[in-house]
Amino acid sequence: MVKKRGPRSGADRVRGLLVMLPWLLDRREVGIDEMAAQFNVDRDELIEDLSIANFCGAPPYTAEQLPNIDIYRDTIVATRKGHFGHRLALTPTEAFGLSVLADAALELPGMENETELKSALTKLRSTLGENLVDVQVERPPFLDEVGVACAEGEKLRITYWTPSRNETTVRVITPRAVFSDSGHWYVTADDELRNDERHFRIDRISAVEHSGERVPLADITLAVPKWFDGAEGLETVSLRVAASARWVEETYPCTVIAERPDGSVDIDMVITSTHWLHRLMLRAGSGVAVLAPAHLQTAHADAAQAVLARYSDSTSGN
Repeated sequence: MVKKRGPRSGADRVRGLLVMLPWLLDRREVGIDEMAAQFNVDRDELIEDLSIANFCGAPPYTAEQLPNIDIYRDTIVATRKGHFGHRLALTPTEAFGLSVLADAALELPGMENETELKSALTKLRSTLGENLVDVQVERPPFLDEVGVACAEGEKLRITYWTPSRNETTVRVITPRAVFSDSGHWYVTADDELRNDERHFRIDRISAVEHSGERVPLADITLAVPKWFDGAEGLETVSLRVAASARWVEETYPCTVIAERPDGSVDIDMVITSTHWLHRLMLRAGSGVAVLAPAHLQTAHADAAQAVLARYSDSTSGN
């Protein structure tokens, strides 16, 4: 472990204990100076942290469930008890899942230099075998540029497509945080066009211009938004989604009303526009039907008619 200057945070101390405790419990008895040198920590800090570890365990937090670490002058003696009394053993399914998650985590912005995670994944793969799965996390073209702008507080001019209105706009934004949700990358940004904070899907950005203008970084609590939560002025539709189109339920924010015996499901979904609903209908085909409201029950036919009209216009001009 690399020793940092200044007071140690609680997170750093916990992270250190998670690394040190398995090593100590495997050896049961080691010298204080030996362990301090092994993990590059100060002797007094090591003793302080190990004293705290005696109170870390699982419910009901009785003596039988807590580790037992005693310090005798220059020697540390540790005894496995409770949940610490056996080695961590993963089932093949758990190990496989952990491998997939680690692969995906290494694709996140800023994780390319995480040597500890790479080392752990290498050890896990040596046990499971290398030819398990190749995780490819889609990276939209401007993900790295937007991520750097977040870190540096640089304003960007972006060209952005809004599918609900089928509209392309040019906006000046100050990126604040990048996150992933349901397979898509987003950036939370201050949007000068709306004079408010907005979330933009990065794969819908078609162009980025650097302004060179930098603003102070802002503390932001990163959380995946509750899409359309409490949205005013937006319409809710009830849909019957066939088993073959359950990806709709998994992809978009919705409320499940009823599971049906044939594998289909009835859901309520907030839509941003009729245009957006038409696009969904074209993608889902016969797998989705509008149950309510009545004026949208012809959405399938309306979407098909709009496509036909556009096709007729394009061919008539030739």
